[in-house]
Amino acid sequence: MRLATVIASYNHAKYIVPAIESVLNQTRKTDRFLVIDDGSKDDSVEIIRQFEDRGVELVVQENAGAHTTWNRCIEEVAKDCDLVSILNSDDIYEPTRYEKCLPQFEQPNAKAVVSTGLHMIDAEGGVLPAGESRAKWLRAVWAMGRESDATIWEWIAMANFVVTSSNIISRTDYAVANPFQPYRFNHDYFFLSGAALRDEIHLIKEDLLEYRVHPQNNINTNPAPLLKEMLRMHFDMYHHFADEFTANKATRNRFYEYMRAIENSVSSFHSGLFQLLLAQLAAKKATPEEIEAMVDGLDEETLTELHDYPNKALVNTWDEKSAPQAAVNLAGKYESVRDENRKLKVERDAWKQLAKTRNELMKSKGFALSRLLGGKKREVSDAGKTAVEKLANLRGDS
Repeated sequence: MRLATVIASYNHAKYIVPAIESVLNQTRKTDRFLVIDDGSKDDSVEIIRQFEDRGVELVVQENAGAHTTWNRCIEEVAKDCDLVSILNSDDIYEPTRYEKCLPQFEQPNAKAVVSTGLHMIDAEGGVLPAGESRAKWLRAVWAMGRESDATIWEWIAMANFVVTSSNIISRTDYAVANPFQPYRFNHDYFFLSGAALRDEIHLIKEDLLEYRVHPQNNINTNPAPLLKEMLRMHFDMYHHFADEFTANKATRNRFYEYMRAIENSVSSFHSGLFQLLLAQLAAKKATPEEIEAMVDGLDEETLTELHDYPNKALVNTWDEKSAPQAAVNLAGKYESVRDENRKLKVERDAWKQLAKTRNELMKSKGFALSRLLGGKKREVSDAGKTAVEKLANLRGDS
């Protein structure tokens, strides 16, 4: 199978060389390598031209945006390649990425998309510190997938664990038929969610990608724009997949599981706001009569789930000892652990401050004299069960 690698380049002169070199140094060489520069204002074009004699094709265009550039890249390489590997101009492939990923497309019943594990690097190429918020988020998200029996579509509902368009290798026919949508943040998430709902993602859990985190990342923003785009993306999914959900029961069942799992999102989907928008949409776009007609119009022959009560098996298989429940609340466990870690941090910080405060008091001559005269009893007492309570007592906060 012929493989093409595509890069949409934009103002990443500082990072583009390692990105290109990571493709050229693959143990399984790419058959075609196309870079489209999307109107960069830095030295990106001049730098990329230095690689043309090593087989890199360069196209320079006026700025059109990431999704448009990706779609143009894919449409071009689809003319003569079976597979396309997408790389952002600031990320890096591990040398054996193609060698380990491409055989998956040769398997019987091969999926349309292959993704892998990844780790995050900083602006200088070093491993992102474990305590950095994005690195912690990635570890938590992958722990959710490893430590549960969540399906790919349930896992990606809870968070985009694939993380980036750089983590997509796809059949070109599938990528052409499912172009990236006009989002600022979520063009990869929409593509991946659709592939997951069709059960078209094969995941290799080995880290074969380095995802770079730096101040220019789109994701570095205040929450509101991202949360709004996530809401829009899911309305777009409803609109885009409605007919497919209705016609294909397997896809529809995966959609049900996806939407149950998204209630446990540890990413940017706010289920409450989504329900609010659904309420507003119903109020503005449909009369009560239209809503009644839509419900009455559900086809009982196609939608066979109308002939059974939802979650009936939960009652029928209940052992009358444990609480019946549909699934393990992964997000609840995650939040519980996170809250416990927060409490431990507060307690640890309080112990440090308590020791420091007591040490400073002991060094004070006025404090020593007051103790000799029988004062400062509160300061030397050990009242309180926790370090936070002891510190409050010492300071006179309580």
